[in-house]
Amino acid sequence: MSVQLGKVVSFILLERFGPLVERVGTYLFEYGTNPLFCIKKFTDLPIPKIKESLAILVKYQLVTFAPNKNDSVANYTLHPNKVLLHLRYPKYINMIKKKFGDEAEVILEEILQKSYWTASEVILHVYEKLKKDNKSNVTLPALRDNFVSLVTAKYLIRVPYNEADDKAVPSLVVQDHELHMAPPVDIMELSTNPQGGNYKDKDIYWTVNFDRFHQDMRDKILVNAFTQKFDENAGELVKLLLRQMYIRTEPWTDVSNPIPLLEIKDLVRKQANLKLLNSFFDQYVNVIEQDSSNLIRKSGEASGGSFQIFLKEAFTQFAWEIVEQCVLEKFDSKAARIFRLVKLKKYIDSDLIQQQAMIPAKEAKKLTFQLLEENFLQIQEIKKASTGTGPHKSFMLFHINLENVVRMLLELCYKTLYNIMSRRNHERTVNKRIIDKKQRVDTISISMRSQGATEEQLADIEDMITPPEKEILEKIDKMMKRLNTVELEVDDTIFLLQMYLVYQ
Repeated sequence: MSVQLGKVVSFILLERFGPLVERVGTYLFEYGTNPLFCIKKFTDLPIPKIKESLAILVKYQLVTFAPNKNDSVANYTLHPNKVLLHLRYPKYINMIKKKFGDEAEVILEEILQKSYWTASEVILHVYEKLKKDNKSNVTLPALRDNFVSLVTAKYLIRVPYNEADDKAVPSLVVQDHELHMAPPVDIMELSTNPQGGNYKDKDIYWTVNFDRFHQDMRDKILVNAFTQKFDENAGELVKLLLRQMYIRTEPWTDVSNPIPLLEIKDLVRKQANLKLLNSFFDQYVNVIEQDSSNLIRKSGEASGGSFQIFLKEAFTQFAWEIVEQCVLEKFDSKAARIFRLVKLKKYIDSDLIQQQAMIPAKEAKKLTFQLLEENFLQIQEIKKASTGTGPHKSFMLFHINLENVVRMLLELCYKTLYNIMSRRNHERTVNKRIIDKKQRVDTISISMRSQGATEEQLADIEDMITPPEKEILEKIDKMMKRLNTVELEVDDTIFLLQMYLVYQ
């Protein structure tokens, strides 16, 4: 189990749910699946507190439970990768805002905060919230339509329900056809009974389908890669290929079913903003086909030909590029040259590395063993056919195990995440007094402004913070923004590396 991942998971649980939940979650991370009495024995917490902590973790889908062999006791399992998803909440919200608008953004934000909700309750809650924010144009039918759009597009998914009440450990199930079935929301009932009540959908709960967001994030990586490497038209062509792939293929398959090229060409012809792509369609297809990422390949010649999308191949190439960039930044260009040489030859002797890398022998040997020490290279011992023992009866070949290197880089990313979060927490602790003062002044200012205070009165309130304190607050603000940006960028790298592992 990853030590660095454990530190990040513990930090997130502590920051978002408090010390008791963090203690229970950390135990499940370290010791794996366990029943309640084992958690009690090793955490030394009262049973009611453990139950409360487990209820919170189950509610936010961070822990799942299953009956033991005799179906009388529940075993609890923590899912560390789901804990990490809390760092991506701003990305999810931003994606929905761009795709569906502000109202859908607020709906998603509320469901993320509460983990699950009925459609009627969340629609009413968002309606009241937007009304308080003076957004007078919001209506219940519009919010209902936004909610249904999120369900139809599979960004929201139905929560499994208990199929039988007589079991000691509940078994939660949901039928496939129910996952994205539009909820029965009665607008008239919401209008006449806004305080809550016995709504038609009172037992139908909805939660966020993270898998759907990750599908969009994966597609965005592919589109951005070709946009940056070629131009926007190449990116649009990849976007259309992916869109048509979903019509005939499961989203997370390694290789798509054949996609007719004429079908893509017709879509391009119908879009007025893709005139250049329409004019040079065949050339763009050839360029993408010959690209080193191996994203698409021909699968037939009939009717203008068909193409298949090789997602596994593409993300393998992206993983290689990340690893090579890490070697370049961690060491230097000569080490990167040696790494690429080993990648090209697959298995190579140290003497050949010194000869073919065009680097002085002593320096090449030093860099090779540095890469070996940092786990970017591995050694394979090959024994000679002759009998006997000793070093002269075998020789060593250097090679790269990409999966091992990717897992090692993930560890480094987790360590970086932990350092970022620790630094941010340190800044808040050290500057707690001045940050609290700024929050009090802002609260007073907002209250006075709502009461119709004059500009002079508001200026007097702002003057409660001295110029030196304002300078310190500006530095803290810059530091926090920088740390947040780096955290999101590290998470982007983690996601790409995880995509490689998903397809292995």
